[in-house]
Amino acid sequence: MKRVLLGMVAIAATSIIPQSASAQTAADITLVHGIPGTTVDVAVDGTVVIDNFVPGSLANISSFAGETLENVTVLDDATQEVVIGPIAQLVVPDSGSHSIVAHFNATGTPVLTTFANNTNPTAEGMARFTLRHTAQADAIDLIVGDQRPIVGAVNGDSAELELPDGELTDAQLAESGGVALAQIATLDLAANTNTIVYAVGSTDDDTLDFVVQIVDFQVAAPTTTTVPGDTTTTSQVPTAVNTGSPIDGSSSILLIAVALGGLVLAGGAMAARRRV
Repeated sequence: MKRVLLGMVAIAATSIIPQSASAQTAADITLVHGIPGTTVDVAVDGTVVIDNFVPGSLANISSFAGETLENVTVLDDATQEVVIGPIAQLVVPDSGSHSIVAHFNATGTPVLTTFANNTNPTAEGMARFTLRHTAQADAIDLIVGDQRPIVGAVNGDSAELELPDGELTDAQLAESGGVALAQIATLDLAANTNTIVYAVGSTDDDTLDFVVQIVDFQVAAPTTTTVPGDTTTTSQVPTAVNTGSPIDGSSSILLIAVALGGLVLAGGAMAARRRV
């Protein structure tokens, strides 16, 4: 049965963890809630640091950059039953852009996985699109138009494309080598950003959905250099850092980036879902 999923709206910075003395200003760390149907509390060593964290939302935890968090537990907000953990130690990266995702693994167990977000500059007129398989589902392909630029992604994989900036309207997920299962809602791919789409939920219980995160490259303003007797020149230097592959020991793999040209792009952000 083919379904059209218009996904969960990603709520930016729904909860901010208090400032920590060891926080690094160079780090951009986001916690992503990718477990549909379960509002949670996040506790560190017995103290709740994020309360009432709803599915599909994002929280800025950059204040903990560079720290090793002890006894991290994710609890059902309603029952206080343990959903994830306790994790004895969770290392929070000290620099670069990273996302820590609460999601189902391939067997349906809730886990935390850390991904490094690529903030390297793209070519002029291009934007970065990242697909992350964080659902309880078999291997998947990404279909764009009549092409499959990402194939065989399994749970924990992260795959990138560079696409023309603008609106992307015809992206779908499919069983690997099979027919389309779900349509990704229209996305506005902006220059100097990485639009990250997380496939979340489970195909086993019909909760497959999407969460969207947009990472800004934070490109520095042009600097002006004047040389006596010469013309004024400008240069632009990116400030973000790309630190490479996911770092939590899960099977997160960066697939080969495939450039797509000539796409017809249209659309907005994610909203409610429906079936056809």
